[in-house]
Amino acid sequence: MNAQNTELVVAHSSSGAEELAKKVRKAKVVSAFGTVPSEVFFGVFDAKRRTRRPSMVYCGDDKNAKRVAATLIRDVGFDPVDVGALRVARDLEPFALLMAQLAYEGDGGPEVAYRFERFA
Repeated sequence: MNAQNTELVVAHSSSGAEELAKKVRKAKVVSAFGTVPSEVFFGVFDAKRRTRRPSMVYCGDDKNAKRVAATLIRDVGFDPVDVGALRVARDLEPFALLMAQLAYEGDGGPEVAYRFERFA
């Protein structure tokens, strides 16, 4: 994000997650937890025994790191949705802007999450 927190500085050809992975080459970077406002975490955790949990997308290139991320996501109360390689963070970061718009500029307040469902 830029200093005004209004637009992405890195987008389309890279992502913040990919740039971090380039700078810290030994790190196993997984992009997760950025697409929901932190204000919703307590509510999701309190309701985590529900059968229909809100979704949380994540992506990364390392299988073991992604397994750890999925466990953390599940432990907090979300349904982890693996969306692929770290390059997919280029799509997640703009999605995070949409969620921020809903949370902080919309009428409902910041306690907002999303759920993906498949109809097949």
